[in-house]
Amino acid sequence: MLEITASVPVGSNPLASTVIGNELWVPNIDSNTVSVVDLATASVTRTIPVGQSPIAVVQEAGDAWITSEGEGDVWRISPG
Repeated sequence: MLEITASVPVGSNPLASTVIGNELWVPNIDSNTVSVVDLATASVTRTIPVGQSPIAVVQEAGDAWITSEGEGDVWRISPG
């Protein structure tokens, strides 16, 4: 049986997230932000304002790539 071990409040309407290093990057479509969650502490360490309607995050070449439903853009953010 699976058990919930942590619950982390992030922005409004979180969507397709990804792990980068020791962090979970969570796009919040209705907040126009990306929440960065420390996996060891299960807490938000940063909230990054981005453009309209971030919908998904992937990791490639050491960076976070975030798609925007509202603007039709892709944003590149260095995790460091």
